[in-house]
Amino acid sequence: MSTQGSTGGAGGSTGAGGSTGGGGGSTAAAMGWGDDWRTRMAAGSTDVASEVKQLERYESPEQVWRKTRNLEVKLSSGELKAGLPKGASPEEVIRWRAENGIPAKPEDYKINMPAGKQAPKEDDLFLKAFLKNAHDSNMTQPHVDASIASFYAEVDRQAEAVGEAEKAAERATEDKLRQDWGTDYRTNKAMAEALLTRAPAGFRDRFMNGYLADHTPIKASPEAWKWLVQIEREINPAATVVPGQGADASKTIAAEIADLKAKMGNPASDYWKGPKADANQARYRQLIEADEKLKVKAGATA
Repeated sequence: MSTQGSTGGAGGSTGAGGSTGGGGGSTAAAMGWGDDWRTRMAAGSTDVASEVKQLERYESPEQVWRKTRNLEVKLSSGELKAGLPKGASPEEVIRWRAENGIPAKPEDYKINMPAGKQAPKEDDLFLKAFLKNAHDSNMTQPHVDASIASFYAEVDRQAEAVGEAEKAAERATEDKLRQDWGTDYRTNKAMAEALLTRAPAGFRDRFMNGYLADHTPIKASPEAWKWLVQIEREINPAATVVPGQGADASKTIAAEIADLKAKMGNPASDYWKGPKADANQARYRQLIEADEKLKVKAGATA
């Protein structure tokens, strides 16, 4: 009576497997199975020692039964699916895929993008190849959905990281140019941008959105901006006076000189008097110098 009360059923001081000891032998013996129940259960196996070792995970035959019964319930409910047999025929593969929720062909998968997203058109070939591999690997639709969501989440993460790196490179370029150009920064930057507006169709977009061989954005290269300024100065020697005028610089300079000369003929004008007098006189000298440079260039190219 005392033995049955301490070991039987689910009560008393027993553990999860109905055992009061470490190996489960005493419980099994007390319930009539004997200490050698594992060896007897593995009898007839081609590898008794291995089977016995596997059975040592269980405290008693009751635990073995409960595990077996749970597996039967899962199998009958469809929770567990049998694996594809090795060397299965094409007909068996088709039947197995149908039973396990796998489409008959790759084209039958759906491309379910994360909420608010749409697969880029340029990804069509990639997605087609992915679905082919997914089908060869017998992936279910939920597995395909999870893989696609994971892929595009990583694409977004990398795009954000690249965007931040490019912004940092642009800020560093601006700092470098401000340091190198000093007070000429605004003038030089205006000259470079003016040249870009006159560049062949599409060149500005390639300059602003393209990359160098080391994957640095072109617009984040101090050397690229300095090169543009150099070209603009060669095209328009008076670029610092009338930036962006190109071949029309001489006309603009001549018009402004004429306007200032008209003021010079009037002693009461703001060329001679008032707060703008010094600036107008300095501007006149600057224009005359620029005009001379243009004439020298014209003579050299004549």
